[in-house]
Amino acid sequence: MLILFDAYGTLFDWHGGMAQALVQEGIEADEAARLAADIRRVQLQLAWHAALTETYRDFDRVTRDAVAHVLTGRLEPEAALRVARAQDDLPLFPDVADSLTRLRGTRLAILSNGTLRALQAALSRHGLLFAFDHVVSVDPVRTYKPARRAYQHALQVLKAEKRDVLFVSSNDWDAAAAEHFGFRACLLDRTDTRPLPYGRAPDAVIPSMAELPHLVSSIWTS
Repeated sequence: MLILFDAYGTLFDWHGGMAQALVQEGIEADEAARLAADIRRVQLQLAWHAALTETYRDFDRVTRDAVAHVLTGRLEPEAALRVARAQDDLPLFPDVADSLTRLRGTRLAILSNGTLRALQAALSRHGLLFAFDHVVSVDPVRTYKPARRAYQHALQVLKAEKRDVLFVSSNDWDAAAAEHFGFRACLLDRTDTRPLPYGRAPDAVIPSMAELPHLVSSIWTS
């Protein structure tokens, strides 16, 4: 089995990290949380538009554009750029490190819309760069999840078969797309939110990464 993880929002606390970066620029905590959510929404809209129109620009650029759009009139350009760069320095969710330790011996990889540079920077910060057999960015195929080509790219890089992949994401659209593609998908739902009806439900839903080793064991023995 290969466990293939999404990165932002799944391993890395994107909202928490970006909100903290906004607080460091003098924005109140409640407003920072709201602005971080707005930036994430715009970031994903820009990425999906780029994929659909085949006008790709990498995720670092997409993030800078999203931050600039949301924060225009709120922060000076230099401060907005510091917020965008906080994507390289995101905190891990508390349930990640121990769960990865418990999964040692299982093949682990990442598939992310992020650039390889940014992913390696974030993993290195937490001493996890070598916790994964491979870190796959969509950058070489110049599209974004949930495009099928992004998931196919991971298969080619990892030399894996669909049936051998358990894909783990906290983004319901990502888990649903992985199921449509043919992976076995696990939705990591830390906030107990009802996923949208994408037409394909994930194979499993867990509330914490701490549940993942048990899920993997049950799959192995089923």
